Amino acid sequence: MELLAPAGNWDSFIAAINNGADAIYLGGQLYSARQSAGNFDSKQLREAIEYAHLRDRKVYVTVNTLIDNNEFTEVLDYLFELQNAGADAVILQDMGLLNAVRTVLPSLRIHASTQMTIHNQDGAAFLRNQGVKRIVLARELSLADITAIRSAVNEAELEIFVHGALCYCYSGQCLFSSMVGGRSGNRGRCAQPCRMPYELYTSPDQHRVMLPEQGKYLLSPADLCLIEFLPELQKAGVASLKIEGRMKRPEYVAVVTKAYRKVLDSLQDDPAFEPDPALKDRLLRIFNRNFSSGYLIADNTELLSTKRPNNRGVFVGRVVDQNREMLTRIKLSDTVSLGDGLVVWVGQGQAPASIVREMKVAGQNVGEACSGEIMEIKLDGRVFANDRVFKTHDEKLLSEAQQSMRVDAGSRIPVDAEVYISAGQALRLVMADRKGNRVEVATHALAQLADQHPLNEEILRQKIGRLGNTPFELKNLNINGDRDLLVPFSDINDARRRAVDSLLQKILQDKQAVPIDPMVYWSEKDRFLKPPQSGEPMQKPLLTVLVSSIGQVEQALANGADRIYLGMEGLGARRHLQKSQINELLKLNLVNAERIIPVLPRIHQPGDDYSYREMLGDHFGSVMIASWADLEWALQSGLETLADYSLNIFNRYTLRYLSQLGVSSVCLSPELNMEQLANFGDLHNVELIVHGDLILMQSQYCLLGGVLGGSKKNCNAPCVSQGYYIKDSKGYEFPVVTDADCRFYIFNSRTLCMIEDLPRMMAMAPASLRIEGRLMTAENLGAAIQLYRQALNELLQGAKPELSIYKQELSSINNSSFTKGHYYRGVL
Repeated sequence: MELLAPAGNWDSFIAAINNGADAIYLGGQLYSARQSAGNFDSKQLREAIEYAHLRDRKVYVTVNTLIDNNEFTEVLDYLFELQNAGADAVILQDMGLLNAVRTVLPSLRIHASTQMTIHNQDGAAFLRNQGVKRIVLARELSLADITAIRSAVNEAELEIFVHGALCYCYSGQCLFSSMVGGRSGNRGRCAQPCRMPYELYTSPDQHRVMLPEQGKYLLSPADLCLIEFLPELQKAGVASLKIEGRMKRPEYVAVVTKAYRKVLDSLQDDPAFEPDPALKDRLLRIFNRNFSSGYLIADNTELLSTKRPNNRGVFVGRVVDQNREMLTRIKLSDTVSLGDGLVVWVGQGQAPASIVREMKVAGQNVGEACSGEIMEIKLDGRVFANDRVFKTHDEKLLSEAQQSMRVDAGSRIPVDAEVYISAGQALRLVMADRKGNRVEVATHALAQLADQHPLNEEILRQKIGRLGNTPFELKNLNINGDRDLLVPFSDINDARRRAVDSLLQKILQDKQAVPIDPMVYWSEKDRFLKPPQSGEPMQKPLLTVLVSSIGQVEQALANGADRIYLGMEGLGARRHLQKSQINELLKLNLVNAERIIPVLPRIHQPGDDYSYREMLGDHFGSVMIASWADLEWALQSGLETLADYSLNIFNRYTLRYLSQLGVSSVCLSPELNMEQLANFGDLHNVELIVHGDLILMQSQYCLLGGVLGGSKKNCNAPCVSQGYYIKDSKGYEFPVVTDADCRFYIFNSRTLCMIEDLPRMMAMAPASLRIEGRLMTAENLGAAIQLYRQALNELLQGAKPELSIYKQELSSINNSSFTKGHYYRGVL
């Protein structure tokens, strides 16, 4: 299995190389899902790729954000440069860009980002069919799920995260940071709302139910650590093990990479190898929010770190007492050294933190205090007896990591040299690495008898071994021929330089990219970017509504919705729809049956029992898909296929690609603003959301079950009896709901309402305007549809209705305040 390490800057890159990474993933200055990392400019990218290739390592470049229409020319030129620079692969999220690369740069290797939310066999097969060579799977999969995907899709490599931070939401499905703070995770600028504090309470009386001892960071996952499960992952067919951490310091990259390298190397010799607990302890000491096996093992009860969203460190002891001068005595259960960083967890208030500059044991200054001893140290804050003390900065571990990051710490390529020297002939220098690459050069001058100071092994090693500005390091030197000869030193130096250059080229020749003809590239790019032909605009936009229950369907039909999308995941009801219910619904609405369109769920894991496709039977002529996994099935079934916004359609090229495949209607990303929408041009097959409550997060982990319900197998289903909200530190209230598979949803605290902007939206001529009605009562949903229906009819008739009055009426039936979402602000 490949060990893939992160690099947010050059120091982290060297740390990964020196500590055993087989490949490194890194980002450029743009289009990277970690825009806050240092990242690499064009010159550094080329240098990193060459540096890695000389050492037989690979470099994958992240271009894993959604791409705006206006960015396509620039991003394709960037990818053109990356291919010419020899990047081993690019990691992509945007389907329009993926299609562009396959068309314009067909030989560039593509890895699908975890942001594409690939979580089952059909999703993996779909991307394989698009020419994707590797798929970074969703982090929410179990070992059985991964095995099932591997068995079904052999042609594409599978990559999984094995260490580092987890997201609470499925990657690629999170709008929390975007909607609340304007910083989009899909554009590489996540503000990490899952690391913020929240309170959980019931609706409508706002009675708090969060248990204080469980902590206030209700959405903060513990860190992933799968170092003990590498044999199982190898057996499951995983090709690459990915360490998360482009935002982490280089020392973190060094320590984590080295630990996983050691285990992988040991498994080569002993497939039953089990890591020493000390190895995991090193990982804890460099950074942790507690460790978790994530979703790999079923019923993991330690997924969250609700008491602290940042580094916990390791427990090293408890406070004995503290005097008025803040001199604190601590009974140690672990070693503490000068330079270490400590933090004391107190019951209330700010946790005092300190770097150990001076400490005493038994009244004597010491450089290190050991387990069982009582250490005296002065703190800056008040603590109390029995408070727990944690080490968050391990000076010895960091120093060791820094030593491993030196350029000469194992990163130089060992070479051997042979010298052949005979009187009257040119000196021949042969230089070879340990992989069989071998070059030979000769001096221009001929060897002559030396009057004094003939060449010897010491002189030749000094001259040939001057490799400081090269990636090489001279090891063995063999001299063949006479020993009383002389060749000018300048000639020997010149031969050495030529040998180094030749060896560099020989090592790199198999790894260098085949140059792309710029004329061919420009021609293909211009052809791809050519604006599509306009379709026939709708005479009037359809009014559509997305709901979750049969009662809501009936209200939508009765109050003027042209289309009703019925979510199949059982959201809110916590029960799947049965065939008998679907049959009864269609039987009672024979005339309107074509107006009802089922919506397949975003997530359907290999281990899920309920078959959504089977449940649809042959009752429907249309279906809306919400994940890439269902696209080919829907099209091949002959169903009219619509695509939901969870596919992250952010540009006209993704829209065009779906249209070419046969998708009839596409709901664009709610992260687009009015200016970006206008830049699409033709919206004849586009749906825009105008009203309702947007899903901000969908999680495999149910917060309600975790906090209130016990284990998943024995959950007492608190979600059934009443509704719940989480409240952030600013007082915003976010409704939370579960579905029939116990997946967890967080909705926006404010309801989207664009009724005052209908004239501007209708002027763009979309195919349909949509109400998100999942959280509405059937009665309020019916009233909202009536108001939008009436407003649309009046506008289509040329009237100028008082839309502010409509907004007031909508406000009277809504439980939250209104927002215009991103339509007038967009995202960073």
